[in-house]
Amino acid sequence: MARRMALAPLLTLACAGLLAPAAQAATARAPQPPEPIFHVLGGRIVEASGLAVSADGERYYTLPDAGRPAEVYVIDGTGKTRATLGLPRAELNEDWEDLAAVRPAGGAGHLYIADTGDAFFTRRDAGLPPRTSYRLLRIAEPGAEVTGSTPVAEEDVTVFPLVYADGAAHNSEAMFVQPGTGRVFLVEKTEDAKRKTGLWSAPAVLKEDGDNTLRRVLADLKIVGVSGAAFSPSGDQVVIRNATTAYLWRIKDGDVARSLRAEPVEIELPLQKQGEGVAFTPDGRALLVNSEGGRQPVWRVPLAEETGTEAAEPPETTVESRDPAVPAPPPESADGLMLAVAGLSGTAAIGVLAFVVVRGRRAV
Repeated sequence: MARRMALAPLLTLACAGLLAPAAQAATARAPQPPEPIFHVLGGRIVEASGLAVSADGERYYTLPDAGRPAEVYVIDGTGKTRATLGLPRAELNEDWEDLAAVRPAGGAGHLYIADTGDAFFTRRDAGLPPRTSYRLLRIAEPGAEVTGSTPVAEEDVTVFPLVYADGAAHNSEAMFVQPGTGRVFLVEKTEDAKRKTGLWSAPAVLKEDGDNTLRRVLADLKIVGVSGAAFSPSGDQVVIRNATTAYLWRIKDGDVARSLRAEPVEIELPLQKQGEGVAFTPDGRALLVNSEGGRQPVWRVPLAEETGTEAAEPPETTVESRDPAVPAPPPESADGLMLAVAGLSGTAAIGVLAFVVVRGRRAV
């Protein structure tokens, strides 16, 4: 009896050794909870659509939706509008949906504006057909010294016409631009879970004097209600969001389409009135999200230290435009491997101790 009592604590420790790695795997990726960093002040920004941030993290950029002025708002860390960049013509905003801050190495930064919404209600009320031509606008990113109402001259606005390869009408409310290459990607919005969401890529070099054809590089993103997207500053991650969730991918070898075939990390977002934009903080360690509505907060959503997934190899098949019809299976996660090793080790330890207990009984 004394021998069995002495072995009991060892058996307890073995069980604890089996469970401890599992608990560690379940909590190692848990980030800090989201927090509002400021509320957008004033009555002008009530339909914010899109979000970007300056390189120093001191200024935040957003813009209005369809039917609003062609303006970009620069907000400081207290929620006050620091500057309003007024584009020269109101019609340049047919249906703005997203924006991105693009900073080429050694060059001046720009803001890219995605005029890529379908303008459904505006066109319906005006008796116009569905929209099939779109555009990307590019203006200089303002410096910290820019304040107040700041007109943007006609010659300082670059317009890149966009059309989809299928010639059809699309509603893309999310854009992200790849650091280094400057490649522009658009993500369609669908409200029907039975419809697949498409990822479209613009040409590597954009032109002003003719249509830039968008080609679908991924046909089956399973995300309903996409409203915003962003690249991380280092280019190693992409996030796409809808009203409730952010979906995060690691980008492998710079191949966006292949990387997005892997299963994303899903991040629950704070409750918002109508969630719209998303951006990374300059250090890439958190997401920023905003919402439509007056005096809405901008939230900071911290990321776990090792979020993201490695891209799985796509199936061996020959397809046009690198667009596999069947996505690759999700890669095995490191957490799963940890649990498997812990389970085998713990089981072996318990088996050895059980054998010792039985031998102890026979010896008594």
